[in-house]
Order: sequence, then structure tokens, then C-alpha cells
Amino acid sequence: MPTNLPLQYHKAEERFKAATDINEKIAHLRDMMAIMPHHKATNKIRGELRKKLSALNEQLETSKKSKKGGPNPWFVPHGETPQVLLVGAPNCGKSSLLDTLTNAEPVVAEYPFSTTLPQPGIMTWEDVNIELVDTPPIMQVPLEHWILDQARAADAVLLVADLGAPDCCEAVEMIAGGFEERGLRLVSEVNPEDEFSAHNERRTMLIANKADHPDAPVNLEFITELVGGRWPRVVISCGEEQGLEGFAHSVFDLLQLVRVYTKVPGKPPDMKAPYLVPIGATVLDVAGKVHRDFLQSFASAKIWGSGKFDGQTVERGHVVRDGDILEIHTR
Repeated sequence: MPTNLPLQYHKAEERFKAATDINEKIAHLRDMMAIMPHHKATNKIRGELRKKLSALNEQLETSKKSKKGGPNPWFVPHGETPQVLLVGAPNCGKSSLLDTLTNAEPVVAEYPFSTTLPQPGIMTWEDVNIELVDTPPIMQVPLEHWILDQARAADAVLLVADLGAPDCCEAVEMIAGGFEERGLRLVSEVNPEDEFSAHNERRTMLIANKADHPDAPVNLEFITELVGGRWPRVVISCGEEQGLEGFAHSVFDLLQLVRVYTKVPGKPPDMKAPYLVPIGATVLDVAGKVHRDFLQSFASAKIWGSGKFDGQTVERGHVVRDGDILEIHTR
């Protein structure tokens, strides 16, 4: 039975083979597992990847024990998959969210501090994989350096608020203020063209959780007044699975990305694993993601979607839109 592995899987496999750092290898393996289609023909390959991942994790643990200053156990490296960080106060429901929406198996408990290390999981929206990283709860400021490093590495932050907690507003302000004290502002929009903004700001969405709690309506009013239009907001209940239907789509919108598919001349497009580029990206930006050599050898491209007509020849500066299909021609 054919496995029908998409081109992006093979690209991630190439990066895995070329990587020398354990954390990078783990990140690329997770990308391979996220991209791989789920069907009977891929079960054996998936099992082999799990064994490799387990072996690398054991190697990482051994390195941490035997080598002072070795790999940071608090850091989840960023692979090709968009990475979004979950932060919040104790018992706000981050782990429940990760458990509900991803393939991860976090410890979910009613007592605080059940999450002791960052834990990643893959959430899927349509044909896009997004890595959610659950983090240990934040209780006080100043924030520890590891959480700042992880937030800078991530593409966006989900600030989870507990609508059932009497101090939910104070917790949100404490966490946002803690990041700002460390030089990272949680904002609704980031200008990727501005170097300062790209480094010192992260797109953030407020996740108002436990909407089924008796105190939720009152606390939601308070937190709405507090936050105003500072961040986009989603109201959910993990316990009752309320408001989760469009959650992944909301996170994808937060990332401000578009999906672009590619095709080889004379063949149908690969519609299983799109290339993700920022809104406003050009044909040349996509070509560079397909292969870095295309940046130099690019000649032209044909486009289906945002062109005036299907198959239109476009130049390198043409801005792509979500759902476009590109056929790239090189010199």
C-alpha cells in the first residue's frame, strides 16, 4: 500500500538527517510526525519515528544528567510547524486544553502544578498543523528566564484566564506585566518588517476558560473591562467542550499566515501539506521555502488562485493569498 508522503515530509526528513543538535533533531522528528498522513500504510513508519523520538529523548535526559550546562530541559525547540505558547496561572485549564485539542497526553488534574515541564502537542486545523506548548503555571514576577526564551521562540502566545477564579483579572495583569518587565510585550498585532517589534512583541490571544463556572459571567465582565481591545478573545469551557469548534481556526488567524500549495509542471498540485508564509509574502518567499536555491535560480511562476486567471505567469514580487497554487520555474 503506498504511503503517499507529501513533499514537506521529505524536506523535514532531510533537515532531520542534516541536524547535529539533539533538540533540532527532536523538532524535525515532531514535524515529520505532524505532516505524515494518518492511514494504515504509514503506521509502520510512524512507529519507527516514535522509537527514534524516544531514543533521542533518552539521549537528551542522559546529556542533562551528565553534562552541566547541557541542553535546556525547559526549552521546546521550534521546528517548521508554527509554535504557540500556552501560559496562565495555576489550574487555569491549560493542560485540559492541550489534552482536548492535540495528540499529547499531559497530566490533567484539579490540583495546581500538575505541569512541571513544557509539553508540546500538535493541533490540526484543516490541512495545517500547529504546535501548542503547555507550560508550568506562572505564579509571580519577575518571570523566570526560560518562559521568556520560550515565548520569544514561539510565533504567538495564548494567555489562558480562569473565569472561575476570584483573582482571574489580577492573574492576567500579573502575567502580561511580567512579560513586559522582561522586555516582551503581549500585543494583538506584530509588524514583522519592524525588527524591534518582531523581537520584542508577540501576538497574543486571551483564552477565557471555564465559561461554565457559576462566577464566569461576572468575571467575564470584569476581564472584558480590564482587557478592552488589547487582545482578541475566545471564551471556552474545556470541561463542557464549549467554544472549541472554531478554536483552531482562531489560532490560525492569530498567526497571520496564508497557505500556498505547489505543483510540478504537468502534474496535479500537492494539496496535503501547504507551505505557510506570512500575510503579504511574495511568490519568491514561497520559492525560498520550497528550496533555498530557488531564491537565486527563480525565473517565473504560474499561479492558480489570486491571479487574473488560472495559470497566469507572475513575477517574483506577486503577493500570494491563502489557497494559491504555484508552479515555480527556474533558470
